[in-house]
Amino acid sequence: MAQARSWRDADGRAAMRDFLGQPPPRRAAIRDLMKELLSENPFARRCAADLARRVSEREPGILRAYAGVLIDLVAQIPLDQWQTRGYLMLAAAQNAWTRAERMSLATLARSMIDDERIALRAIGIEAFATVAAAEPELRDEAMFLLEGYRRDGVPALRSRARRMLLVLSRTVAAGG
Repeated sequence: MAQARSWRDADGRAAMRDFLGQPPPRRAAIRDLMKELLSENPFARRCAADLARRVSEREPGILRAYAGVLIDLVAQIPLDQWQTRGYLMLAAAQNAWTRAERMSLATLARSMIDDERIALRAIGIEAFATVAAAEPELRDEAMFLLEGYRRDGVPALRSRARRMLLVLSRTVAAGG
């Protein structure tokens, strides 16, 4: 049985360029991306989740119509596919448009923050802060969380908290 080669950062950047290089509204690209996200193939799903994260970071709201699907996938992906869950969490945070979507995602992000894996905790911190930037009632909780992790002994958590504090502070300062 042949093993799929790994998905490198260069592959993700190239896929993002191809995706964003298509003329808006990019219906075919989005349809293909969603098909891969719903695939039973864990490798294809992880690659698609990374692409969803990348394009959503570059163009927040690009997958807005599928935010509910992304949130459902975060909750359904098996725990052993933690990278896929993390990428989907970040994509969902950039695309959650309604209060209900953001609150649902906040619950999932809180549980990710409690995960034993440092990478997932860092992703949970980022996703929660991203959602809090758009949801005023979560901001105090997010600021408290970020301030705590800003002094954490784990460099990845400390770095993510500092970065997201800047993002959240700008949102508050802008009156958003």
